[in-house]
Amino acid sequence: MISTLRRAGTRAGRAVGASLAGRPAAAAAPSVTATWRDASPRSTASPVIGGPIAPARAMHTEQEASIFYPAPSANIMEPAPGFKAKAVVDGDIVDVSTDDYKGKWVVLLFYPKDWTFVCPTEIIAFSDRHSEFEALGAQVLGISTDTEDSHLAWTRHPRKRGGLGHMRIPLVADPTKEISADYGVLIPSLGIALRGLFIINPEGILEQVTINNLGIGRDVDETLRLIQAHQFLAKHGEVCPAGWKPGDKTMKPGLDASMEYFSSGATESEEDPLEAGDKMVVINSPNDFKDVTSEALAVVDFVAPHCGKCRQMMPFVKELSEEFPEVTFAKFDTTEEAISELSTDLGVEALPAFRFYRKGEEVVEPVMGYKKKKLRAAVEELQKKA
Repeated sequence: MISTLRRAGTRAGRAVGASLAGRPAAAAAPSVTATWRDASPRSTASPVIGGPIAPARAMHTEQEASIFYPAPSANIMEPAPGFKAKAVVDGDIVDVSTDDYKGKWVVLLFYPKDWTFVCPTEIIAFSDRHSEFEALGAQVLGISTDTEDSHLAWTRHPRKRGGLGHMRIPLVADPTKEISADYGVLIPSLGIALRGLFIINPEGILEQVTINNLGIGRDVDETLRLIQAHQFLAKHGEVCPAGWKPGDKTMKPGLDASMEYFSSGATESEEDPLEAGDKMVVINSPNDFKDVTSEALAVVDFVAPHCGKCRQMMPFVKELSEEFPEVTFAKFDTTEEAISELSTDLGVEALPAFRFYRKGEEVVEPVMGYKKKKLRAAVEELQKKA
């Protein structure tokens, strides 16, 4: 039953190595190898094992049998595997083909089985929001290894009793399991598909792959966001950072070009753990440093965004700035371009580093690291030098 849509001839795929009885096939046991005929559209021909036999007879053979499925051929940035199959569309069983959706964005929504519990929540969610996909020029196709008759019966079952009800998206039947195998979502030992989601662009190129384990359903909003992101990239040539949504900042690809995005502060946390307190001064230039250290009493806190102990100490530094109002506390970010060279000249290495000044001169031994008691003692010593 393996039909080759992009290559001619019967394909021999990888052996799944599982017995039809559900047991691992012993290495030395005789095996019956089933290959499947090409068909376009997909046929229901029997496996050929020295001649046509019915699948049921193959399953009742005394020998261990191994079924060979095609190796997965779905790869990002490459043409997506095409297929022709039966499907339920608007309450009827019809033939569908990937060719029917050329020029559209296509979402393939593989799911394990009809008549289950997580599956209907996903399928109904995607179907009920069909118009949102349509507005993006996209079509969702649900696919499982069930038959088209099972799909149809499920759509005729009321939702309050676990059925699907009317569907606005096609449900594709993959009883031969070739489509699922092609896309790498088939669980051979169970004969069902994982929850695979594939986004294919209008040129037929695979853009996105997400595969969930059986117990976790997928999110419609995230799928819509991914389509919008891929469409933005295709239209504008700018790449989309984490969590991007329409209207958010994008970045130009390339190390140098992307600096415009990073310099805007887009990756900074809304709540900066190194943000200076109301009683603190921020040093932005060598002149700022000179002015601060020329004060009667000053403590300079040398920090860096990557320094975990700097973040841990900052709340305590803010407390000290409130407790000792006669002392000027200042933050010195050693990664700031305008003052990074100055921090090197000052010999600042380990962070956080605290230095204590009185009218331009260091008057107390520096404190380094997460040492609250030592820092407090140094500030108290500085205060005595007023």
